[in-house]
Amino acid sequence: MSKIIVAKHAGFCFGVARAVDTVNGIIGTYDHIYTYGELIHNKDVVESLSGKGVLVTEDIDSVPQLASTLIIIRSHGVSRDVYEKIKERGFETLDLTCPFVTRIHKRVIEAGDMPVIIIGASDHPEVIGIKGWAQGTVYVVNNAQDAAKVPKMERALVVAQTTITHALWDEAVNQLKERVAILDLFNSICDTTQKRQKEAVELARQSDIVLVVGGRHSSNTEKLYNLCKNNCEKTYYIDNIEQLPLENVSIHDIISIVAGASTPDWLIREVKTLMSDVEKVMDTETAEEKDVSMEEQSQANEDFMAEIEKSFVYIKRGQIVTGTVVQISDSEICVNIGYKSDGIIKKENLTAGGDVNPQDMFSVGDEIEAEVVALNDGEGNVVLSRKSIESKLKWKELVESLDETAVYTVKVDKVVKGGVLAKLEGYDAFIPASQLSLKYVEDLSEFVGQELQVNIIEADKRQRRFVLSHKNILKAAAEEEEKKLYETFKKGDKVTGKIKRLTDFGAFVDIGGVDGLLHITDISWVKVKHPSDVLNVGDDIEVLIMNVDPEKKRISLGLKQLEPKPWDKAPEKYIVGDTVEGTVVRIMPFGAFVSLEPTIDGLIHISQVTNRRLEKVEEELRIGDKVTAKIMEVNPAKKRISLSIRALMDEPEKAAKKEADGKEREEKFHYEIPPVEGATSSLADFFPKMDDSEDDK
Repeated sequence: MSKIIVAKHAGFCFGVARAVDTVNGIIGTYDHIYTYGELIHNKDVVESLSGKGVLVTEDIDSVPQLASTLIIIRSHGVSRDVYEKIKERGFETLDLTCPFVTRIHKRVIEAGDMPVIIIGASDHPEVIGIKGWAQGTVYVVNNAQDAAKVPKMERALVVAQTTITHALWDEAVNQLKERVAILDLFNSICDTTQKRQKEAVELARQSDIVLVVGGRHSSNTEKLYNLCKNNCEKTYYIDNIEQLPLENVSIHDIISIVAGASTPDWLIREVKTLMSDVEKVMDTETAEEKDVSMEEQSQANEDFMAEIEKSFVYIKRGQIVTGTVVQISDSEICVNIGYKSDGIIKKENLTAGGDVNPQDMFSVGDEIEAEVVALNDGEGNVVLSRKSIESKLKWKELVESLDETAVYTVKVDKVVKGGVLAKLEGYDAFIPASQLSLKYVEDLSEFVGQELQVNIIEADKRQRRFVLSHKNILKAAAEEEEKKLYETFKKGDKVTGKIKRLTDFGAFVDIGGVDGLLHITDISWVKVKHPSDVLNVGDDIEVLIMNVDPEKKRISLGLKQLEPKPWDKAPEKYIVGDTVEGTVVRIMPFGAFVSLEPTIDGLIHISQVTNRRLEKVEEELRIGDKVTAKIMEVNPAKKRISLSIRALMDEPEKAAKKEADGKEREEKFHYEIPPVEGATSSLADFFPKMDDSEDDK
């Protein structure tokens, strides 16, 4: 009798269990949920989450900018730039990085500019994430040979991918000691990984067969397989029960089942249950063979019968067999299936359609398919059934002909835990709560009795039921409407919208059913520190459509583009000869720049600062000084306004000099002739009076 042993440390580790449980717990609380990369390395778990609406993305830029969107950080962790990209896009984040991986990130950050050496696989998500937190040079080594290629250096931090073996760590570190003078060792191999690998080796050494259960892309499961294979020749790597090597199992084998950290418990239980069923079948067959053998020994030569038995086929319960009808009665059909005993199909097991006459359905010589129900009916015959296979054949035919892109109509029968039930082509169909609507639905009973359009997202072969989605139909219709809506927007159109949300990088504006992004650089010609400085949620604003990308569902908006550029208005505001006031904002060797208004500066050349010669502008001006200057030139094309303080100083001097020059001329041409004694007239009486204008002539 076989012995089946399941490893104590098989299945989800703490970090993986935490991630899967958390995600399942939040399904339905957000309209859109994405995991950055696969949450764990297990195809069945990822597909199960996908069926519940949790999608996988490898590119944050490809995620549509929709409301109520959550980005989940996978258990392997990600690099710093992924967090920054998520923040830049304005999405909410749920960080499910394994705590053991987070410890590595923190240690790498603490290392600063020190070189970091990671022992692990360069293409593994965990290693890629660790590299993204290093500030200095990073080296990844996956074996001692890689370690030998690391350049010699004074000091380095050494960390490990959490799922590597201690043997690899020791080999790599020993080699690195010859290359690095001071090694700062941080052995970050997960304790659970160590226990799992140690137990796997111990079980492999005492087993005839080892079944390693886990995803093909799982690093820790692959290492378990290699460790077991080195200690047990019959080690098999399986990721579903269909890959079980049943033909290699014998009744006295010791069978051990080990599993990686990303293997769900239900898959481990499935493997154990199936192996237990095989064991029972083999026990039954052994007992039958012994009984038959004793009878045959009394009738014929033992060696002859042994040769006959070699020609018999191997069958088991649940197997579909093909045989030939050799006898028909009113109550049953006898079928030769190539086994040591014929198969019997009772008329009640011929069809699911009810009471039938076997002679009306088949004739002697007909080929027939049936399912093995039992290997011995008490009289040595194999019990067969067409009833169950009829259903299986119908299911197989239905599944093979189904179009998963096709739209079906089903009627909701009742509410069950996690969703509702319906019927599709006579088979049970389950619609998860997350696949019923585009939004979270509190009371699922409102769907009972409704006819819904659905498509198939999964065909559960074991339970013969479908998993359906009504949400996909709604989403497709919404996307089609959205596509049509995007086509109504044209570059250069002016539209009115309502501000829905403000972020550090801009504002999202509802422009009639879709959100457009008004980037912070397109809000005003004046530099804006934060959109909230000039905009408020709920405000209605007119914007310009700058660009439309229907494929990426993006619309870029502009606000400042509806206003003239400050320099375009400069000729009207700043007239040559006018006096202006401003603040010194920048000093250069050749002059000082004065801010007249945001985005417009004027230049006072060093020669125009004062009416004396300066070596440095700082002799007269400082940054922050308030000055008054005269506009000497305005050139909008070159965005240049020339100013002069000296010109304002020169004007009073010129006025004073002109006044002084006038008095000098008056004194020069005005003569007083002294009177002559005894004369009745002065000489002036004989000359016409001359004024300054004549003198100037």
